[in-house]
Amino acid sequence: SCFDELSYHSLLQFSSNCLATSYDMRMKRGLSSILSPAAADRARSLVCGSSARCAQSSTAANFHHLPTSASAIRYRYNSNDAHSYSAEKRKSDHKHCVELVQNRDMEGYLCGLLMPSSSREAYFALRAFNVEIASIKDASKLIGGRSRPSPSSGGGGLFDMDNELGESQGGDTTLPSRLRMQWWRDAIADVYDNKSVDASPSSQDPIIRSLTSSRKFNPTLRSLTHAIETHGLTYRFLRRMMEAREQDLSVTQYEKRRDVAQYGEDTVSNILYLSLETVGVRDDESDMVASDIGVGLGVLTALRSTAFRASQGECSIPLDLATKHDISMDTLYQAWDASINDDEKDSDQLEKAAVAKESLRAATMEIVEMASIHFHRARENQGKVPKEGRMCLLPAVCGLKYLDSLKECNYDVLHPVLVGGGEDAAAVAVERRRRLSLMLMLGRTWLTGTF
Repeated sequence: SCFDELSYHSLLQFSSNCLATSYDMRMKRGLSSILSPAAADRARSLVCGSSARCAQSSTAANFHHLPTSASAIRYRYNSNDAHSYSAEKRKSDHKHCVELVQNRDMEGYLCGLLMPSSSREAYFALRAFNVEIASIKDASKLIGGRSRPSPSSGGGGLFDMDNELGESQGGDTTLPSRLRMQWWRDAIADVYDNKSVDASPSSQDPIIRSLTSSRKFNPTLRSLTHAIETHGLTYRFLRRMMEAREQDLSVTQYEKRRDVAQYGEDTVSNILYLSLETVGVRDDESDMVASDIGVGLGVLTALRSTAFRASQGECSIPLDLATKHDISMDTLYQAWDASINDDEKDSDQLEKAAVAKESLRAATMEIVEMASIHFHRARENQGKVPKEGRMCLLPAVCGLKYLDSLKECNYDVLHPVLVGGGEDAAAVAVERRRRLSLMLMLGRTWLTGTF
């Protein structure tokens, strides 16, 4: 088994709950048709093994750490919701969201500090939600103790370890991640169906009751629910984000450049649409600018994650470009290793590393060109965005700053300055200078209203 005892119990418990709440024939078939009989029995016994334990676990205190899912176009306000959300709990949830974004999305955090005070709480709720669903794919590697296979390997990844709930039972190895995503989909669906987060579940099934009750312990969900109620956020934008993240769970390499652009539209652009709604801006021209910024940021995010994805057996360079420039996983590893240990190579290794870095640089320049086109178009049309919506476009500054840094490094996407993560004094100093420069650029945009 690749799970320790705690992870195994937690995963089985979560799986049994999520599977029981599926809105299709799986609910009728029961757990035994998806898990093995022994695993299904054990999962149920974990949740309701004894009456004493049911009394404690049915409150779902053990599920509050799980991230989070799902029908109307806009939220229909329910006056009962406002009375169940105290000011103290609201303040605590907002603090949680701010800290989560600060730790996991520093650029989003810096942009949020410059948002209007009336929409700042909703902004951080949206950003925290984005962090939650974006981290599901990466968290699955920690739970499963494995890396996804690379496209060129034909199966095994860097660490080809069995996933007990997936490969050992002949099922989907991304099942735990999909279950976590389904939790969010169902939770968001209930918000738009006017089902309060704090409401008691109507089902008599202890598993369904336990899972539904767990939502009241998630501060990100509570804060997002309040943002939806307050600003009437459009559901289809949240749905597209979750659908795109779920589809990405099984992706190790996108086929074409336009697939990367579409992923940026479905994730980053939708966050910007929702951010504009928090300040009351809902028009097509503003959405067009936000769309271009989102696509540009999405493409650059794929570039920025090249080193991390390579460490997980994934390739962030789309297949059409990788084929054109003869890039494989070995190419990424050679280029990355050369960027870190350039002085420890013999002449043959240096020659191979130089070829690998040049191939990667050529592909990077084509991706940068695509992102630059979208940023240029957004810059030309930013004057069409109402003044109150300009601060929602601050993330564009972060993308432009990365483009400048990439150019300074001669489009070496694996350059240590761009990858970061070093703990020595020089690396810390570089990161501080980068952050200070970004803050100055954000401040200038905040004052002038243009990026």
